[in-house]
Amino acid sequence: LTADGNEMARAKFVVGDPSYFPKEKVRQTGQIVRCICFLNHPIPDCGDLESVQIIIPGPQVNRKNDIFVCSIASSHAVSARGVYVAIVSTKMEGEDADKEVVPGLALLGHIMQRFTMVATTYEPMSDGNSDKCYISSSFDASSHFEGDVDDLLSLYKRVTGKDLDMNINADSVEADY
Repeated sequence: LTADGNEMARAKFVVGDPSYFPKEKVRQTGQIVRCICFLNHPIPDCGDLESVQIIIPGPQVNRKNDIFVCSIASSHAVSARGVYVAIVSTKMEGEDADKEVVPGLALLGHIMQRFTMVATTYEPMSDGNSDKCYISSSFDASSHFEGDVDDLLSLYKRVTGKDLDMNINADSVEADY
């Protein structure tokens, strides 16, 4: 709808994440905490690498859920030279977001600046076939996107009725370069 409420877009189906749909179409699945940290050094004890991904198994730190730590830097065109961006995230198990990520933050060394946010996660109430509203799940806490990729493959199948064919013959594809 436009600001004056006089026009409406029409489509055969709608695809989106839960934030675009009314509450009666999605259900809450939990909460995740994410800390975005700016560092002036690579994560210690990781060989001065500009790109790092660490998974702390939950049971190793008396938790059910794993804690995910990743770091990227200027070589990824995400920060100025000498600035590293680290993200620490996990599924909330208690009420104190800061406490949930302490084991991950402890790996980072000195943090120049930190931003912490808690997000509620959702999943669709239906597969979308009856109302043609195809809804993904919210992004999870992982830094490797495995669950998110599985969700998108499921979404593709719900929309098209077919599995996405990921078998590409490189010899039959014209290069883009």
